[in-house]
Amino acid sequence: MQHTRICVAVLAIGVGSSAVVAGIEPESVYLWDANMTVELAPGNDPDPFNNVSTEQSLANIIDLPSADAGELHNQSTHVWTTGDPLGLRFDLLVEYDLTTIHFWNYHSEGFDVDDIDFTFFDANMDLVGTINDVEPALGNATGSDSDPIFAEDIPLNFPSKVQFVDVVLSGTNTQVDFNNLGFTGTVTVIPEPATLGLLGGLGLTLLRRR
Repeated sequence: MQHTRICVAVLAIGVGSSAVVAGIEPESVYLWDANMTVELAPGNDPDPFNNVSTEQSLANIIDLPSADAGELHNQSTHVWTTGDPLGLRFDLLVEYDLTTIHFWNYHSEGFDVDDIDFTFFDANMDLVGTINDVEPALGNATGSDSDPIFAEDIPLNFPSKVQFVDVVLSGTNTQVDFNNLGFTGTVTVIPEPATLGLLGGLGLTLLRRR
């Protein structure tokens, strides 16, 4: 009977990539430029940034490798627009159950981000949920010299199965100035196809031995 249960589990893996393997826990993943992309949201000014090019500004938004990394605030690292709110679209490349938003805000009133709206979509761009009027804290440091700014962690208890996030950032003085925005989410790790083949072969061998 024990061998029979092993075979059933292995064959279930091979039927579809969404099958959950017993004993495999969801993996927590920090999302940055190694595993997500960001672009201007549809309808946004195509060149809204003050200090550097649009390409470089977008790269600056997701360039920190961990949620606890700090960054100095200068012309080559931050993101700055004046006038209309800044609209961004993040593509997480696969669906995640998001658990935390990480935001590195400007350190003083006048240029900081005062309000953020989030809209979450699944892989088919179907609406998953929204969070409006998030008021982020000021950056914890000046960001100059050896005084880096660290992220404010904003916990989430939803949404699940998110691949795209539309974000609108605004400031009361028509200024939007910040350093980074990232996410942490969980995803169930499915074995690679080669591993599935080996497990499938093992299951068939055990079945024949019965």
